[in-house]
Amino acid sequence: MMVRHTAGRILGAAGSCLCALLVAAGPAAADGVIVAKSEIAFTTTQMGVAFDGHFRKWNASIVFTPGALATSRASIDVDLASIDLASSDSEAEARGPLWLETSRFPIAHFTSTSITSRGGDKYDVAGRLSLKGITRDCVVPIVVTRDSKGNRIAEGRFAVRRLDYRVGEGEWADTGTVANDIIVRIRMVLPPAA
Repeated sequence: MMVRHTAGRILGAAGSCLCALLVAAGPAAADGVIVAKSEIAFTTTQMGVAFDGHFRKWNASIVFTPGALATSRASIDVDLASIDLASSDSEAEARGPLWLETSRFPIAHFTSTSITSRGGDKYDVAGRLSLKGITRDCVVPIVVTRDSKGNRIAEGRFAVRRLDYRVGEGEWADTGTVANDIIVRIRMVLPPAA
């Protein structure tokens, strides 16, 4: 039972990595992002129970100009070993070969290929997500709002199909035990436009 609980939480972490994004040797760091207010998190479901996690270390470079979407871009690296599942046992399992295999694949990487408007403050960030040596197309729908200081808050959520990236192999490949979809949530706070 402890192994299944740990694996499910680990799986969530792996999905979160996919989700998007970043890398750093220390705490999260970013160019064009207010790190202290930003987050990359995820939810995975094991045996019908949802588990949340996030990554402590990531790096991002984001340029977002609604009036010049053709020159807007995002690049995010996630240090997969920095997974936080609120359990050291689960985190150790998540770093292992059946899940994230961080010894061979320490970073998940997302690079945007285009950012398009869906009208109003809604955008689609299309790009390529790389995890465990596998790269696939990915679209992250975001909504951009502003806080009282004028910072732009880009928030989005999307599903990552873990088995597309070989996350949760062996007995954990059973989607009846651990759901295939990992819901990734991103919150990037960008300073006011210059």
